[in-house]
Amino acid sequence: MTPAPFQLDARKIPSNNKFMLVLSRQRGEAIVIGDNIEVTVVDIRGDKVRLGINAPRATSVHRREIYKMIQDENIAASQLKPSDITLRNGNDPIMRLVPDELSMEFSLPTHAPDPFILAALEEARKGLSEGGLPIGSVLVRDGRIIAAGHNRRVQRGDPMAHAEIDCLTQAGRQKTYKDTVLYSTLMPCYLCSGAVVQFGIPKVIVGESANFPGGPDFMRQHGVEVVDLHDGACIELMGTFIREHPGLWNEDIGR
Repeated sequence: MTPAPFQLDARKIPSNNKFMLVLSRQRGEAIVIGDNIEVTVVDIRGDKVRLGINAPRATSVHRREIYKMIQDENIAASQLKPSDITLRNGNDPIMRLVPDELSMEFSLPTHAPDPFILAALEEARKGLSEGGLPIGSVLVRDGRIIAAGHNRRVQRGDPMAHAEIDCLTQAGRQKTYKDTVLYSTLMPCYLCSGAVVQFGIPKVIVGESANFPGGPDFMRQHGVEVVDLHDGACIELMGTFIREHPGLWNEDIGR
């Protein structure tokens, strides 16, 4: 028998036409929102739940804190006057706001893709084309890529050949890493986070952590600056792979 769809008593709908429906779901189970959005419980670890969201490309999906940040930026931008925007060095747009008599200056976001994340993404696609996992990494010094790598666990039969480890291996011996930035399409796991800390890499920039939380807190506790770009292309590439190859993904992260 097909279960009856959920029915909401219209008399209980508040005036803003919003309501909260609380459902209990187990790992692997999903809910459907409307006709085009499906939310699946991917993993449960303590008080953290990882959700997989399958939605049309045009659908905007954000963590609540990121959505709030975007809203705040849009509100601030809508309140700008021409006098608030100046050009520095002839072409660099700067927005000046003065809330509570405190002067703040920061660059207007351009939303241009980070070229080094694009390079890491290309490495990830190489891994996928070789039958491996789509995770890529590049090491940058002085605005130049000095090494690139991707996950080769399947290709080499090597459980340690994660993307970041492969990238560092390709870089060879370095006198210092303190002037480098490591880019990765996915938040590094604890294995790769440990390598970052061990070698003293001061900054890590990742494409996303929606599909895998990794070890950002561990890196930050050891003084590493971690930047999450929430890149849509990285999220989609990894999310699609996890859905299509869950066994291979679980093997990669040691489950």
